Amino acid sequence: MQLSFAFPWAFLALALILFLPRYGNWVWRMLALTLLITALAQPRLNRPSQDIAVLVDVSDSIGRQALDALSTFDFSSLQRPPKIYYFASDVTAGTGSAEIPAFLPTERSDFARALQVAASAEAKRILLLSDGAQSAGDALLALPNIPVDTYEVTGLANARLLSLLAPEQASPGETVEVIAVIESDQEAEITLRPSVGDEALAAVRQRVLAGRSPIRFSFPVKGETDLTVSASLSVDFEQPQADDSQRINIAVSEQDPILVIGDPALADLLTTQGFEVNRGSPANIKSPLPYSAIVLRESAKLFTPGQLELLQSYVRNGGGLLMSGGPESFGLGAWYRTAVEEVLPVNTDLRSDVELPLVAMVIVLDRSQSMSSGNPSKVALAKEGAISVVELAYQEDRLGLIVFGDKTDWIFKLRKATERGKREMLQGILDISTQGGTILEPAYREAIAALNQSEAAIKHIIILSDGQLYDGRGPFSGGSDVNFSLIAALGLRDGITTSTIAIGEGADFQRLEAIALSGGGRYYRTLDVSTLPQIFTSEALTATRSLLREESLQPKPRPHPLNTGLGNSLPTLDAYIASSLKPDGEMLLEGIEGEPVLAISRQGLGRSAAFTTDLNSWAGAFGRWPQLPALLGTVMRWLQTSPANYSATITPLGNKLKVVVDAVKDGQYINNQSLEARYNGTRQSLTQVAPGRYEALLDDASSEGGTLIVVSGSEIVARALVSTPNTEFDKRGAGEFLQEIARQTGGQVLSEAGSYAPLTPSAATALWQWPAAAGLLIFMLELLIRRFLPLRFRRQATAAD
Repeated sequence: MQLSFAFPWAFLALALILFLPRYGNWVWRMLALTLLITALAQPRLNRPSQDIAVLVDVSDSIGRQALDALSTFDFSSLQRPPKIYYFASDVTAGTGSAEIPAFLPTERSDFARALQVAASAEAKRILLLSDGAQSAGDALLALPNIPVDTYEVTGLANARLLSLLAPEQASPGETVEVIAVIESDQEAEITLRPSVGDEALAAVRQRVLAGRSPIRFSFPVKGETDLTVSASLSVDFEQPQADDSQRINIAVSEQDPILVIGDPALADLLTTQGFEVNRGSPANIKSPLPYSAIVLRESAKLFTPGQLELLQSYVRNGGGLLMSGGPESFGLGAWYRTAVEEVLPVNTDLRSDVELPLVAMVIVLDRSQSMSSGNPSKVALAKEGAISVVELAYQEDRLGLIVFGDKTDWIFKLRKATERGKREMLQGILDISTQGGTILEPAYREAIAALNQSEAAIKHIIILSDGQLYDGRGPFSGGSDVNFSLIAALGLRDGITTSTIAIGEGADFQRLEAIALSGGGRYYRTLDVSTLPQIFTSEALTATRSLLREESLQPKPRPHPLNTGLGNSLPTLDAYIASSLKPDGEMLLEGIEGEPVLAISRQGLGRSAAFTTDLNSWAGAFGRWPQLPALLGTVMRWLQTSPANYSATITPLGNKLKVVVDAVKDGQYINNQSLEARYNGTRQSLTQVAPGRYEALLDDASSEGGTLIVVSGSEIVARALVSTPNTEFDKRGAGEFLQEIARQTGGQVLSEAGSYAPLTPSAATALWQWPAAAGLLIFMLELLIRRFLPLRFRRQATAAD
């Protein structure tokens, strides 16, 4: 027995006694008030509950462990014996027998049904004995309105085959690597028996530690028919076998070759992986593009705008594109704000909150009359490039623009690129007009002088011209020939770098190249003036951002199906190009502070990847890592996957299956379709959630597997093999799940067995009537005494008090 109070805070009202007047029968009044306050606190005498239900989990994941735990509980203190129920996929009344009923299906654990059955039997409290592995229903959405005490029982030791990871498509003759993901509760000797169709492959034996481990096997693709790859495992300890096998389908079709531009090391690696590789150049980028994937490691300056747009269209219509690192890749190669960058998983500019040095930059722009030629004119394109430099600048950067012709004029002197500053800079750029000849020296010297007065950490000049420089040699010259190389070298000595851009057929190529060489900058020669804005932004980005990370580091693998089994300790690489992951990008390998080393994304109907280190020179020990060819081969096969008209993807979500269907035909999304998914007797209509994409959630995530079909009217438009891991043996979060049941119902989490005699309000005797009656009686007596007892006796009673 135990005394408790429903409202113990009511005793705070006892403080009122301190304010009672101390005259007459004040002691009686104090006693009456104390008793009434005690009644308000709702005293009750708890005793062991009379109606207890015990739920015993007998599912496959726990076997008879909970039955054994039941025998360790002592229920003798209860007034009535508890009601025993065995549960798994269903619930049945138990007798306390040590045997699991043969008629009870045990492949699932349905906690929701078990709790509902126990509550409907008028139990006042439930004791739940289980390992907490829920594989059917959702108990937290169907909890009873009575306390549930939980006792976690250790389930059976188990090893299971979670999944088989393999490319979706393969070519005849190709060697395919498959990764079997194993999860074991303890260290064990695993024997994996894979097969392809009816042909058994050599068994693989491997010692694994507790947790998840990969086991790899490979096979050559024979013939041109689709393949069913399956595997089963056995271990050196007794364990359940319901989750020991998996199978997947691999579509077999002839693949177009992979075009590799500018990356001989990666081309060699892919060739050793069995891919058909064409080593090409930018000239190969022409319509149509007969390639299953394209690898780029060249500067964007080598491609025309039309080629860049063709590459973008190729990806969005189902192609695969990988950009690899190198001296002319990503931000170092003028890819910023190009059509290709739009379909990459990374931004080639740094969008993260990294600490950047203070930058001061002056654009020295040719405004001679020849700059007005062309449609659009060269000066218009130069303006566009200058505007892009302004937009790229951070607010603390200092920018200046000086124009030269017959004379030199500052459009705006060095100033901060604040919001107001940028507006005024843009207006000044738009007002530039052409006139006169081409005299560079005064403008160049003024730019150097302005930067010498700046305290910026990075000082840079960009010179653009389309004609011969008349300094010292033409009708507009002021004297002897000018040594621009010396001017540039003196500027470099003061920490000022100079890059030059020569455009058009008539530019002074020799002198502009010499300036860049002596000034420590870059020289751009372009006959295609339409690339001018792109060159401006690339040069500004390269000159002012530290894009090359030249420090040894270990890439960190991120959890992802494409890089399963890599481990946590990868070899070091020497350098990579900094970039930032886009919101739709998926990180596989991470560098410094979230910068990608390897990332992928889906772009329209196609796929893209970014590999920011360089296997030709920067990869270091990472480039010699034995697992790197398999990793890059897996990524390349993922890029090669081309969409069918209707393709179905199945993802297990707890006890359900998420079905996603992508519908496309001839590069166009198929919209407004009435699609239905059918699987193991379940039918569910799909809802369109995006262009060409339909989704549905199926309640039946049966572990037996099978084939899911997608139907449009009476036509089957897609099939998918369902082979999901059995959630009955997934014990992640099982302990927290049992704790949450107890917390939400007001029960207790039991840490040990033994005597079980819970005290519950439903089995308590209310006692409030007694102090309430006594308090009222004393109050009435005190009132009668004051009203009817003669004053003399009251005084005597008071004196006696």
